[in-house]
Order: sequence, then structure tokens, then C-alpha cells
Amino acid sequence: MADTQTRVPQDTHLEDDRSHVEGQFMGATLQIGGGGPGGEGAEPEVKFAGGPAPGFNRQQRPGSVYGRQSVKSTTSRTSMRPGVIKDEKLAQNFFSYKRENSNSNNSQQAETNFDKAVSVCEQKAKPELDGKRVGAWLLTEIDHWDNEREKIVLLFENSVMIYKYHFILHKVEEFKRVLLWVVDTVCIGDFKYPEKSIMPERKHGGIQIRWNKGEEPSFAQRWNPWSTCIPFLTFCHHPLLYNPKENETVTYNVDEFYESLIKGISDAYKSKRPAEKVTILEGPILITSYASVSSMIFNQSGLGFYLDRNGICF
Repeated sequence: MADTQTRVPQDTHLEDDRSHVEGQFMGATLQIGGGGPGGEGAEPEVKFAGGPAPGFNRQQRPGSVYGRQSVKSTTSRTSMRPGVIKDEKLAQNFFSYKRENSNSNNSQQAETNFDKAVSVCEQKAKPELDGKRVGAWLLTEIDHWDNEREKIVLLFENSVMIYKYHFILHKVEEFKRVLLWVVDTVCIGDFKYPEKSIMPERKHGGIQIRWNKGEEPSFAQRWNPWSTCIPFLTFCHHPLLYNPKENETVTYNVDEFYESLIKGISDAYKSKRPAEKVTILEGPILITSYASVSSMIFNQSGLGFYLDRNGICF
């Protein structure tokens, strides 16, 4: 990683000429159209095929309501890691969770580092391109090398922007923009590894956003851990969601992002691609990792998160 003083943030404007990978998912398929029989402005056309895939571990709770103002989550579609409990003391090790002026008497009302980060990140948006901000989340991204990293995700009317943010120095290190009408597939389900993989089972779920229309990433893209051209994004819950105090908070819940994302893509298709459909798949999400000792060490150590590690902060 280059020094943040000199590195220029990456503003990746994705063109509408990429495609998605077929044949990796089995389960329910939902297609949301840009128009439907009602014409422009009508509700999207929806088609289902099949049923939920075996082993798709969804907790049966009511679905979200679009546009609500509550700070509480009412949905948990993707499964969570079993047996994970992060109490308030452990949660305070995350710099994203710390509050400004935390030593003051009004620490509960003080701005969190996440709130400050959202304000900084939003300055990278272009209102004429992205539109108004719809929501903000702090999620875990799983990259193509199976490494987990803490990312701020901002959803706008026309795009979703993903930021790598330095919670200690309060700087955006890099960011990516994905236009909503470029997305052709959104997947939700439990993560799985290939049959011959020796990686330990993840036992939890998440979502994947694709814009590559059937084309596999090239060999160079797959085997370059720093590649920024991978045509998909994979997210799961942030570890702070496992804090019993925060397990109903919208900010750390990937399902809340999923619900808002689907609504945003649907609206974008109505405007930009009224004759086309985006595919929503429910089923296992494949992580192509066979024996990555480096990612196991990276993830178990939490190196993708800004943590206070007994006085050593990185």
C-alpha cells in the first residue's frame, strides 16, 4: 500500500460492457425488469425459477421496508457465523466504533468515527453522476483472494461507492464507483469453497454484486492480489454486528444494504435500461480458494480492519 500522503484515490468508473459469470449458483432465480407490462413507471416485472438451494441458511424474520427511517434492522436473510460473540469491550477495539470526545460526559451523543468517515467519503461523490445519497454501511468485503477487509459502502440514487478508509488518519485511501444500471446480477446466500478446497468452511452467508455478463476474470486478474479490475464485489456482515448491543443495527448488516441495493437497481433499470432485467440469485456463493494459508492468517488476525491491538494501532 502506497503512502496515503501521495497515493491518488482510485475513481473507477465502470462502463456498461462487462458481463457476469454463469454456472456457479444453484437456487432461486429472480429477474427484476426495467419496465414490465405496465410501461414506464410501473412496478418491475418479477419472475421466479426453482426454490431455495439446499443448505441456504436464512433466518426466518420479517423483511425490510424500503425507505424506513428506523436505525433498527428487521431483516436477517444471510446467515451469520455461529458462536461469534464480540462484547462491548472487544467492539471498542475497532476504530470505526470509537466516538469523538469519548472521554466527555456526552460520549453517547458524540459523533462516531464512522459518522465522520461517511462525511469525508461523501465528498468523493459527484452529485451530477451519483445523485443523492440513499444510505451508508460499514461492511466486510471478501476479495478475490479470500481476504476480508473493512469497507464503507455508500449507496446513491445512481451508483454504489466502496471506500477503503483509514480510520486512524481519517483519510480515504482508495474508492470504487459502480453505476447501478451496469449491475446485471446480485447473488445472496451462504458462502462455499470448491469441492477440492482444503479451506475451513465459512458457515455464514453474504451477497455478491456482478457486472460481467458471463465472462470469467482473466488469469492475470484472478492471480493478482492487487487487481482492481475484478468484475464483482462480495460482502458480508461487519464483525460489529456480532456485538449483542449492535446486532439489530442497520449499519453493520449486509442484508440492509442488499434490500436498499435491489430497490436502487430496480429504479436505475427503469430509467436507463427499461427493456432489460437484472437477475437476483438465491443460493451458494462460490469463493474460489483452495489452500490459501495467507488469507487464513490475514482473516484470523483481523489485518483488514483498523483495530487497537493493545496499544499498537493499525
